[in-house]
Amino acid sequence: MGDSLRVLQVTDTHLFPTMDGTLLGINTFESLRAVLDQAFLQDYPDVLIGSGDIAQFAEPATYRLFLNLVREYFVGPILCVPGNHDIGATFRQELPTASIDLNGWRIAGIDTHVDDEVGGRVDASRVGELMNEIGKHPGPVLVVGHHAPIEIGTAWLDVHCVEGGEELVGVLVNDVRTRAYIFGHIHQEFDRTLGETRFLATPSTCFQFGSDPKRFSVETTSPGFRWLTLGSKGSVETKVGRADRFEMSLNLKDTKH
Repeated sequence: MGDSLRVLQVTDTHLFPTMDGTLLGINTFESLRAVLDQAFLQDYPDVLIGSGDIAQFAEPATYRLFLNLVREYFVGPILCVPGNHDIGATFRQELPTASIDLNGWRIAGIDTHVDDEVGGRVDASRVGELMNEIGKHPGPVLVVGHHAPIEIGTAWLDVHCVEGGEELVGVLVNDVRTRAYIFGHIHQEFDRTLGETRFLATPSTCFQFGSDPKRFSVETTSPGFRWLTLGSKGSVETKVGRADRFEMSLNLKDTKH
């Protein structure tokens, strides 16, 4: 597709330090493997993004497990941002977090997580750093975070919306170079456009949250991932895929290994 970029986003993998860890009855390592199998049958990306909650247990071995599995499929550039289940210092030590410049695009991460807190937060310094990154780049920008900076319409998830999100959204929407903000956390598909900026959430590589807007629930929808095609003139085309062959067997009592 000419100079366009193919980007694969995986999110909320909730891995353990070993390959046998389960969460809500799902072996999260095997569900991630199923997602990668399905995605790489479809195409080979130019960039791979991991948008947070890589770990359920945030140990160095967990992040190495993620990176080693991804590297079985993909040798190109990777950008990861931490989520609320991640520990920032360990995450940054083990995973690639630097911005990526490729084919005229900048793919920039913003850290919305706070160690040991579920909700997101960005302060003025983080927003300022993002503004500087966008401002120094002449071409289109894709921003990656973990938390939603806008309400998604699900009350029990909207309480985790980014504190400081209004300032972040202002930066994302008011600079025409920013074409999209992609995130995870909500274990659901989401697509909304404000101004000319798309806000896109991607399903988890393990279980999905249910559609009840008032209370926590999960459903047996297959593990998901997102493809993005970033055009040379700033266009964003995107589609969610599913690992439909992965057998979902939820156990709501299984919240630990």
